[in-house]
Amino acid sequence: MTPTVRPHRPLSQELNELLGGLRPEDRLSLNDVFLRTEGRGMFLFIIVLCLPFVTPISIPGISNVLGVVLILLGIRLAFGLAPCLPPWIGDRPLPPGFQKVLRASTKVIRILERWARPRKDKWLNRPAARLVNGGLLTLMAVLLALPLPPLIPLSNTLPAYAILFLALSMMEEDGVLIWVAYGVAAFTCGYFYFLTDMIVMLVRKYAEPVLNWFGGWL
Repeated sequence: MTPTVRPHRPLSQELNELLGGLRPEDRLSLNDVFLRTEGRGMFLFIIVLCLPFVTPISIPGISNVLGVVLILLGIRLAFGLAPCLPPWIGDRPLPPGFQKVLRASTKVIRILERWARPRKDKWLNRPAARLVNGGLLTLMAVLLALPLPPLIPLSNTLPAYAILFLALSMMEEDGVLIWVAYGVAAFTCGYFYFLTDMIVMLVRKYAEPVLNWFGGWL
């Protein structure tokens, strides 16, 4: 017997159906959204968390907090765990105004769905691919969460774009766009390697003479 393949439905459609069935007094939690969209709402949440960093100038300090949340989600994705957040954050009722945020997000998702769609996606749902993609998203989240000075250019922007493309590719099961995400992630790793090398070089150039000078007085 040939197994029944569930047709891919746009996330924007699922969100519209979810929001359309809500009454004014109904209160959603993030875990409710994840559950009712069969886990795909988690990718939307990841994308929303990346939006503050898509421009070179972002608010200092928030990357550390949001990066930790993204790390938790990336680990769950990598190991195929249930798409949810810990109860202390995932089960808390969202403020009523958040429904407006979700409705606005569906408009953004519709735009993204025009060029992100299911194609060459058979391998994306394999455990090995899920482990690699979730692990890569986690690595990018770790780089985003690093407490680096805001003066360092693109230190938040590059990891955010890598996470955004990874989440969008997995959300829409796009086996072509995922390679763009891999490219951005590889460039991000190279950029951070360059930063690390520069920092080590500066420490050797300026810190070692100072330490040697102090050592001469001891």
